[in-house]
Amino acid sequence: MSALRERGVLLRARWAVLVVLVFGSALQVSCDGDGGKQWELPKPDYRRDVDCSADYGKANEWDGGGGGGFVEGCHPKVCNRMVFDDFLDEEGVAKLRSMAERAIEAGRGNGGRPGPTIVDINSGFLRDDEGLEMIYEGEEGSDIFTKEEYKFYGDVIERIRRTVGAENGLGEGFPVFTAPTFITRIKFDVEWRPKSMHDVYWMPHVDKNNTGHYDYSGLLYLTTYGEDFEGSMFEFVELSDEETTEQQIVPKRGRLISFTAGNENPHRLNLIEGGTRFVLSFWFSCDMDKRFENFLDGKGHNSFERGGEL
Repeated sequence: MSALRERGVLLRARWAVLVVLVFGSALQVSCDGDGGKQWELPKPDYRRDVDCSADYGKANEWDGGGGGGFVEGCHPKVCNRMVFDDFLDEEGVAKLRSMAERAIEAGRGNGGRPGPTIVDINSGFLRDDEGLEMIYEGEEGSDIFTKEEYKFYGDVIERIRRTVGAENGLGEGFPVFTAPTFITRIKFDVEWRPKSMHDVYWMPHVDKNNTGHYDYSGLLYLTTYGEDFEGSMFEFVELSDEETTEQQIVPKRGRLISFTAGNENPHRLNLIEGGTRFVLSFWFSCDMDKRFENFLDGKGHNSFERGGEL
């Protein structure tokens, strides 16, 4: 057994109290006669409120972000974890997966690299174990995706943003879309080994500690555990003991997870053990200086609306 696989077994062996979440829910997305999407804002199938950490509005010691002060009407006073089943139907899931696969092919060819590959449809950047790549070329914009596909992608992100705002009782326009937001594909290969820390996807972490302006985090699953892949479970862990799993959420196509991004929600992703896993990862912010436009125009972008590079 490889060192990486041994670490995965070790982590699982040290679980303490474990809550596994498996749900079913009514479909929340319907198609109109033209095949477009009529977005509704769903209610969570599961919600757990947790005490907020003192991170919000304070500068992150790692990148200096998030230090603009507590924003009333946006920063959370009650933090949480929420699960929404069937947030996106099978048709929508297939569209996002197809977009990710074509982006990876455009960036690397030959089906892309094993291990983790992230692709930001909006900014045009792809990262894998060979480094960073721009998938969009030319001043006129790329033709990898159609206008309808860009609109669909943008609609999904906006519906997620509005759902997060509504369920957290935020003010009009909050939270704001920020960057990056990307689809991650993790492709199992028994011979694969990480080449840099960017490839080590299984380490416990807190999103706001990594990027100070992140205030709300989440995942939209595009594959199902046990059907499309094995291993690679999402887990909330104990802040005082990162090897102790507090809560585990089973990935399922169309399932949305949303959680506040501070130290109240440390988490990790376990090693993949077979198959291929796709998930849309997103973050929202209360920092207007970190607002990022949803361009979706087939061109590369690397700066926030008010200036400053990603």
